[in-house]
Amino acid sequence: MLKKEIEANRLKVIPIVKTVIFCGRQGIALRGHRDSEMLLNANENINEPECNDGNFRQLLRFRIDAGDEYLKSHLTSCAKNATYLSWKIQNEILSACNNLILQNLVCAVNKAKGFSVLADETSDISNKEQLTICVRYVNLEQKKIREDFLQFVEVTDVSGKALAQTILQNLEIMGLELKYLIGQGYDGAAAMSGKFNGTQKHINDKYPMALYIHCGAHCLNLAISFSCNVTDIRNCMGTMQAICNFFGYPKRQNVLKISIQNELHESKLKKLKKFCPTRWVERHDAVLVFHELQPAVVDALNEISTWKDNETSALANQLSSSIHQLRFQVALLILVKVFSISAPLSKFLQTENLDLESALEFADMTQSTIKQIRDNANAEFEKIFKEVEDVCSSFDITVSVPRTTSRQKNRSNVMNNNPIEYYRISTFIPFLDNFLEQLHGRFLEHRAKLKNFNCLLPKTSKQISEETFEDFKILFNFYTDILSDSINLTSLEMGYGELKLWYNSCAFKSPNLSSTITELFFHCNPDFFPLISKLLQILITLPVTTATGERSFSSLRRLKNYLRNTTGQMRLNGLAVLNIHQDINVDPSMIIDEMAKTSKRRLNLNL
Repeated sequence: MLKKEIEANRLKVIPIVKTVIFCGRQGIALRGHRDSEMLLNANENINEPECNDGNFRQLLRFRIDAGDEYLKSHLTSCAKNATYLSWKIQNEILSACNNLILQNLVCAVNKAKGFSVLADETSDISNKEQLTICVRYVNLEQKKIREDFLQFVEVTDVSGKALAQTILQNLEIMGLELKYLIGQGYDGAAAMSGKFNGTQKHINDKYPMALYIHCGAHCLNLAISFSCNVTDIRNCMGTMQAICNFFGYPKRQNVLKISIQNELHESKLKKLKKFCPTRWVERHDAVLVFHELQPAVVDALNEISTWKDNETSALANQLSSSIHQLRFQVALLILVKVFSISAPLSKFLQTENLDLESALEFADMTQSTIKQIRDNANAEFEKIFKEVEDVCSSFDITVSVPRTTSRQKNRSNVMNNNPIEYYRISTFIPFLDNFLEQLHGRFLEHRAKLKNFNCLLPKTSKQISEETFEDFKILFNFYTDILSDSINLTSLEMGYGELKLWYNSCAFKSPNLSSTITELFFHCNPDFFPLISKLLQILITLPVTTATGERSFSSLRRLKNYLRNTTGQMRLNGLAVLNIHQDINVDPSMIIDEMAKTSKRRLNLNL
C-alpha cells in the first residue's frame, strides 16, 4: 500500500520536474512578477492570473489544459503547503539537475585519466565576479576531444593565489581526481599567467604535470592588436569605429539602409558591424563589411551632412572628410588584404576539438602566406594601390604625397615624391613586419610545448635518432606518475621497444591514414601501444584555446540578465548546465530520487 502511494506521489511531481527542465533547456525565466496564486480555482478550473506569474506556472496550466490528469489531481487534492510549485522546490529540482549532470561529466573525465582545466572570469549583470571552470579531456567512448563547462564560481579575491585555490578546491569538491591534471588554459592576464605569482604558477607548484598554455585565440588577438599600432592603420581603425557608432541610431541607420539599396543593389548586407573591443574575429568581419559598404556609407554621410541638426550634420561632415583621405583608403585596403588571410585562422582557433599541432600548423600557414606578401611587397602593394586609385577616382580624392619636413616625430616622414613608394615604406611594410614578428613571437611557447612530443610523430624519418630517444626519455620521466597509474608501466627500456615498434607501424601505414594528432591517437591501438597511446592522449588533451569559457559567458548573459539579476549561485549553475549540456539526458525519476535524499517531505517520494 505504501509503495503504491509513493509511486502515485512521484507521478504527481514528474510533470513539475519536466516543466523546470524544459525552462532550463530553453534558457527562459521560470518566475514572474507574482507566483503565489493557486493554479486551479474552487471549481477545479484553470485560474487565470491577474498579472504575469511566469513561464513555469503558465506551462503547468498548459499541461493541465492538454489533459495531464496526474498534475490536475495533485493540485486539486494537495495541501496548500505541498503544491511543489514554490521557488524553493524549483531550486531543489535545479540543484538535483546540476548534481546529476555534474556526476555524468566528472565520471567521463575521471575515466579518461587525464584532463586540462580551462578558466576565465567576467562580471555578471549584478556586478559579481564569476569564474567559469571548464575541462578538456578525451571521451574514449565517443572517440573525440571534449571541452565541457562545469560550474560558475563567485569570487571576491582575484589574485593569482586565491584563484588557484578556488579552482583546485572546486575541482576537488566536484570529485575530479587532481592527480590526472595535465594542463591549464587561461588568457594572458597577469593574475592568471604570471610566472612568479600567477594562478598557473601556484597550480603548477602543486601539480608539476599541469602545463600552462596561453589561449591561442588570445595570442592571435594580441598579435593583430599590436600590429595595428602603425599610425595610419590605427587611425583608420578608429575612424571606422567612429562611423559604426555614428550609424547606431535608428534614423541614421535608416538613411544608410536606403543608401545601400540605391548604391549596392546586389549586396545582402544591410548594416555595418560594430567593432568589438575584445573579440578580434568580430573586427575582421567589421573591416570587411565596411569595405564592401563604403560607397553606401559615403552617400549616407553626405545625405546626413545636409540635415538641419547642427551637431549631427557637423559630425557626419567630419567623418566624411576622414574617409576622403588617401591615408584612410590606403590603410583600409591594406587591412582588407591582411584580414582576409588572418580571419580563417581566428575562427579556426575557436573550435572545440582542436589539437595543438593543428593550431600551430594553420598559424604557420597564415604566417607563411603573409611572409610571401612581405617578400613581394613591391608587386603586392602596386596591386593594392591600383585599387586605392580606383576608389579615389570615384570619391574625388587627390592622390599625392603628404607634406613632409626635415624633422618630424609624430607621423611618418618618408622623403619620397612617389605616393606608391611613400605608403609602401611608411604603412604597408611596417604593418606586415609587425604582424609577422608578433605572430611568430606569440606562438613560441606553444611550439616549445609541442617540440617535447615530436618524438611520437614519425612524419619525416622512419629511423629513430639518438636525439629522438633523448626527447622520449625526457617525456617518459616527466609523465612517469600518470603513466604508471594509467598503464602497467615497467621500465624505460620497454618504452624504447614500444617506440621502435610504433615507428615501424607508422612506416607501413598509408600516408593519408592520420592527418592530425587526434586521428593518429584514435588509430593507435592502446592494447599494443599502451605507452604511446597514453602520451598521444596527453598531447591532444593539452589546451589550445579558452573559447569554451567564453561561450559559457554568453549563456551567463542570457540566463542572468537585467530582469533576473538576483538569481542565486546554486540556481544559476542548475540553469547553466541544463542550457549548455543539451546532449546529456536528465531523467525526471532520478531527479526525484535525488530530491528524496535531501529532507523530510510532505509527499513521500522515497521508494
